[in-house]
Amino acid sequence: MRLLPALAFGTLMLPLAAQANEPHSYAQPDQVVVTHLDLNLKVDFPHRQLDGRATLTLDWKNPKATTLVLDTRDLKIASIEAVDAKGKTRALTYVLAPADKQLGSKLTIQTPKRPHEVRIAYVTSPDASGLQWLPPAQTADKKQPFMFSQSESIHARSWVPLQDSPAIRFTWDAHVTAPKNLRVLMSAPNNPQHPLDGTFDFKQTHPVPSYLLAIAAGDIDVKETGPRSAVYAEPSVVGKAAHEFEDTEKMIATAEKLYGPYRWGRYDILVLPPSFPYGGMENPNMTFATPTVLVGDKSLVSLVAHELAHSWSGNLVTAASWRDIWLNEGITTYVQGRITEALYGKRQADEETLAVDPRTAEIHRLDVRQLAAAGAPAARHQRRRFAVRRGL
Repeated sequence: MRLLPALAFGTLMLPLAAQANEPHSYAQPDQVVVTHLDLNLKVDFPHRQLDGRATLTLDWKNPKATTLVLDTRDLKIASIEAVDAKGKTRALTYVLAPADKQLGSKLTIQTPKRPHEVRIAYVTSPDASGLQWLPPAQTADKKQPFMFSQSESIHARSWVPLQDSPAIRFTWDAHVTAPKNLRVLMSAPNNPQHPLDGTFDFKQTHPVPSYLLAIAAGDIDVKETGPRSAVYAEPSVVGKAAHEFEDTEKMIATAEKLYGPYRWGRYDILVLPPSFPYGGMENPNMTFATPTVLVGDKSLVSLVAHELAHSWSGNLVTAASWRDIWLNEGITTYVQGRITEALYGKRQADEETLAVDPRTAEIHRLDVRQLAAAGAPAARHQRRRFAVRRGL
């Protein structure tokens, strides 16, 4: 079976997660690991910010540890408190270090009694590197504002205080409030029938790394493309998007025949406004996609094949360090080709393989710090700036 190479890589990658020395995070997973995140968020469009409360469930690896170290970037911390197993709270002292240009600010919380949970109240910056706030003029329909996240590589820390490393995986749930008549989506199972009543709840039961946290809010319509798939987009775009991606259910079934059951339940696609500067992002349950692939002849739907393939390689099994991200992308590109060949023939799969932009290879050779220093958009998603042709 051709599944074996992926499984072999997965077996090698798993033990690395607990031992990785990730240079792009302040976290100390040898001392304590976050196992669950409970989020409470308010989407504030007028102020371009999220009002947040993050409750982190902790697994203390060192019984003598006295601090919890988290990654943040441009967060305004309002309060931090310990929560014991009985739900009792007490204030904790903390130090938010001066910001590093690439890594953000190290948040050191004094936890001498090693609490079961730590709760942090905070507000994001209007210029948060992991959030894009679009005025109506930058959307397709030009009626409502729009917000979306891009957490990969190290930008989740700009909208949630956490251990922002691919080596650390956690389950999460979220309660989000937003203006009525706008829809909120996250990288978890989404209900296409959810009323636009201003309140949304999400639950991700699969442990995921922080870079796979995602959120979007705006004037978003939905059309289902199968029993476990749907396309979300602005009202003027959703019909075209549903037609372009009408083979999504076939792609899922094809991938399952090649690589085993799809473990995530639903697979949905959000087509973002024209201002979205990337090709796609493999957020679990909810791929974020550029509208530039909506060309009418399905010639660019390999983007979906690639992001869907990440549901096996990258999302279920993740490289422990950004230095080894080639493991995610290498296996996924192989799986993408297999899916494309099975659905559209070997010629199309071969053409996509040959259509390699040499600039992408140059970006792959850069370190995350170099990318961050280079500024947006490459810094925010180093392998997708020139990637639309390749379906990344």
